[in-house]
Amino acid sequence: MDNSTDLTAVRVPDDEVDLYSVSEGGWYAIGDDEKAVLGPFESLGECDRAIRERVSLVAPSDLSSFEGPQVH
Repeated sequence: MDNSTDLTAVRVPDDEVDLYSVSEGGWYAIGDDEKAVLGPFESLGECDRAIRERVSLVAPSDLSSFEGPQVH
């Protein structure tokens, strides 16, 4: 699994699928190397949600390092 969190939502038209090496047009999450990482999605909203879910799975959560209140 690619650990990159730098994804951008891109609408790939049917006549440009070969540029992104995908099999059909739609919304895709594209990485820095301009390759499709997630998709296709019907809408920008679906693609955006998938990107946010991916980022939350890949990026360490701020809460994971929280140790709770310190008792002195």
